[in-house]
Amino acid sequence: MNAAAALTALPLASAFNLRDFGGHRTRDGRQVRTGMLYRSGTMALLTQADADALRALGIRSICDFRRPNERVEEPTSWHGDEVDYFCRDYSEQSGVLSEMLRSDRATAADMHEAMLRVYRAIATDHADAYRAMFAQMLAGRLPILINCAAGKDRTGAGAMLILAALNVPRAAILKDYLATNDHADWTWRLAQTESRLTRALRERPDVAEPILRADAAYLDALFETLEQDHGGVDAYLEQMLGVDAAARAMLCEALLTS
Repeated sequence: MNAAAALTALPLASAFNLRDFGGHRTRDGRQVRTGMLYRSGTMALLTQADADALRALGIRSICDFRRPNERVEEPTSWHGDEVDYFCRDYSEQSGVLSEMLRSDRATAADMHEAMLRVYRAIATDHADAYRAMFAQMLAGRLPILINCAAGKDRTGAGAMLILAALNVPRAAILKDYLATNDHADWTWRLAQTESRLTRALRERPDVAEPILRADAAYLDALFETLEQDHGGVDAYLEQMLGVDAAARAMLCEALLTS
């Protein structure tokens, strides 16, 4: 982990890609508060000390973007009833990645293109979850933690939408997204369990690598899809997620400092 990554990482022994994504400057020179917005991968591996440390942060809501089978296999259990925990049951297009990992014919280029397809679909596939995420924040349930399995794709899109709603420039949003490449210790993570991805990384690392990497091209695909299909990020926020100008002003009041 480099020096910049260490500034936002939480000092937890068994967290995966868990970090504070505040601190960014907005277009009008204000700054996103720290200690209010957290993003993470799986939290099923936390030690008792890690769980205690997370509870001490005063997190009031969690948005878990994972599928039902992911939540069953790696439950999030560190929080109590004081935390509003959101999840939903769904299936979506990213299942194709597992099929490709099973295929001996899939190439690294195939996997990269599959990841681009995931990002082109993510705003539609997860609109219900992102709507709930903003609803929690607008109801005052802050600090909030958003997570998925890796804390990279579904969570990365959610963090992008939050930062965009706060008027953080796209370059800073991309920097936050790419920070996964410094924070996510995949060698440690995949050593914890034997999975299809573990085997693929061992046997065909070039094919597995596009799944593990935060790639600027992926986030670009999301932005481009929002522009083409929804009229841009601002229009998507308002029309699909109900985050209009008044809602954004409320978020800015709660989450920005001068």
